[in-house]
Amino acid sequence: MNLHWIDWSIIVGLFVALTWLTLATKKYVRGVADFLAANRLAGRYLLCVSQGLGGSIGTIAGWEAAYAAGLPPAWWAMMGIPVGLLMGLTGFIVYRFRQTRALTLAQFLEMRYSRRFRFVAGLLCWISGVLNFGIFPAVTARFIIYFFGLPQIVHIGPIDLSMLAVVMALHLGFCLFIALNGGQITIMITDFAQGVLGLLIGVALTIFMVYNFSWSDIYAGLQMAPVNKSMIDPFKTSQVTDFNIWFFLIGIFGGIYNARSWQGSSGFNAAPKTPHEAKMAGILGTWRGFAISLAMMLIPLAAYAVLHLAKFSDMAAPILHDINAIQDPNVRSQMTVPLFLSHILPVGMMGLFAAVIISGSNAVDDTYIHAWGTIFVQDVVMPLRSKPLSPKVHMLLLKCSIAGVAVFGFFFGLWFPLKEYILMFFAITGAIYLGGAGAVIIGGLYWRRGTTAAAYVALISGSVLGFGGMVIQQVWSPYIVPFLLRYYQGNAWLLAHADKFPINGQLMYFYAMAVALLSYVLVSLLGPRQIFDLDRMLHRGKYAATDDVKEAAKADSMAPRNWRQRFANAIGLTPELRHGDRILFWATFGWSMGWWGIFVIGTTWHLSFGLPESSWYWYWWFKIWLGFVLAIACGIWFLWGGMRDAVQLIKDLRQIVRDDRDDGTVYTKEAAHYTPIAGHHHHREEKKDAPK
Repeated sequence: MNLHWIDWSIIVGLFVALTWLTLATKKYVRGVADFLAANRLAGRYLLCVSQGLGGSIGTIAGWEAAYAAGLPPAWWAMMGIPVGLLMGLTGFIVYRFRQTRALTLAQFLEMRYSRRFRFVAGLLCWISGVLNFGIFPAVTARFIIYFFGLPQIVHIGPIDLSMLAVVMALHLGFCLFIALNGGQITIMITDFAQGVLGLLIGVALTIFMVYNFSWSDIYAGLQMAPVNKSMIDPFKTSQVTDFNIWFFLIGIFGGIYNARSWQGSSGFNAAPKTPHEAKMAGILGTWRGFAISLAMMLIPLAAYAVLHLAKFSDMAAPILHDINAIQDPNVRSQMTVPLFLSHILPVGMMGLFAAVIISGSNAVDDTYIHAWGTIFVQDVVMPLRSKPLSPKVHMLLLKCSIAGVAVFGFFFGLWFPLKEYILMFFAITGAIYLGGAGAVIIGGLYWRRGTTAAAYVALISGSVLGFGGMVIQQVWSPYIVPFLLRYYQGNAWLLAHADKFPINGQLMYFYAMAVALLSYVLVSLLGPRQIFDLDRMLHRGKYAATDDVKEAAKADSMAPRNWRQRFANAIGLTPELRHGDRILFWATFGWSMGWWGIFVIGTTWHLSFGLPESSWYWYWWFKIWLGFVLAIACGIWFLWGGMRDAVQLIKDLRQIVRDDRDDGTVYTKEAAHYTPIAGHHHHREEKKDAPK
């Protein structure tokens, strides 16, 4: 056992605090909309902090990638800054989705396309999501086992139990306690508390790492990497096969194509008080993401240095002993950095770090089981019914479905053999749904010509490619290669790729997206011509009948009168931004474009004249220290803003008048409305079975 009683006290204190918050907020759940989306009353800071957590699986996945590839990925990731900036400042997808007032993405798809399409999309989304979630509990449990120094088997009398199963059961049980008691309200409040805790303790860990490991030692350790697999110079990575420039180029494309398509945080997507608050939460996320990612980057870099430099051989020996004792190579890769930390952190710091990882894991997993559980009811069960559910039955089904997702995660984590990097597994399981979802969502929100037939073709083609890729990944080595070698004995290509399919999950994801996007456009243009009434679905113009969309409708109605106003609107500087919002807007714009400018200048200079090794030493040193300072500032800033939003949320929940009809059902007046173009006739699925 690696933990002192002081460390255990910190962890117990965390669970006591989270239990109190859960019980204190559950009383505000008085309807389905409360349980699903906090009745759409969340402010920007509460959304930004509570939604931005990565949990143990996000942290370990990032560490795994950083330990394998070092610092160059952080350089290539800056390629996409202008794209991410424009999407954030304009509220791309986020703003218009909130205007629809849909509680889930598939509810919007019913408004835009049809009820049957909602069922198909909801089912694919749910399958993709629960498979993706399936490894979360196991990764978290393994971290706890190895970091805490727990035995692999626990003996209870004559019964021997797997410690993995015991830890997963306890972890998922607590996540269920949070999700079932207060739904999205409790999830947001508890996740906010855990998010601020993680940010502040991340700063403390960075201070500890800087104090104990000098930047020159860390840099020297990274220099031990092979020449063409540099962990420092992004222009010397030609032999890096997974986390290379193509990984990030595909990620940039996927970030645009699938903006807010992934529904693991569907409750957060529907929870903003207004479309404008949703947009501002995204802008704030730029600052939080930069700070926390850089503050935590030092940990895997220090681990690499300790395990590779001769001067740390005495410290490294027991760490390497524990790492090499792990039989599964994928688990060994995931646990390398956590085991490093378990050997170097002192009493108290062990407890703080464990609290960060456990709280982050709670926040992610309760969000996911809530999201996938509610999506099954909202988008798979409800479209099959001809009448709305009563509020009591609806809540019961939601809670049973959430519990079912947790049970699935338990058994999947026990039995599924992970054969990829975690980030690659995310890419391939996500492609089951995301391969086609982006075309359907972007086309549905921004293109009046998109058709229901095109949506079907895009979604199904992308999903078939995505799911087929996942199946091939799993059966390639044990089944496909031995079978093919019977007929092609000694084939050099098969022998070279016998252990792993040559196309990784990220590339499969790209192929699925490209096929789906092309399918959506071609089928829409070649099929019956029709125009969809976007204003009605987005509650704009004469359809702006609710308070939370009137602000957006007013902004939409203020047509730009000159090129300056048109440009301002194009980059997201719309009339609804108040003075403070404009300051934040321009600060975010200048900050992000400044870093992109460094990327462009640095890349151009290197290609023209070359950059000396010393320049990377000082660049990475400066950037990591800047992230550390920013993490402190963001911790104070977001703590204040989030507490203000949390208090306001509780006040609003006490006063708001609930509407039992606001449960995700699409009524006839909200259903999709197409106008056929003269000379063309189009038969589409009618909403005759929509509740009256």
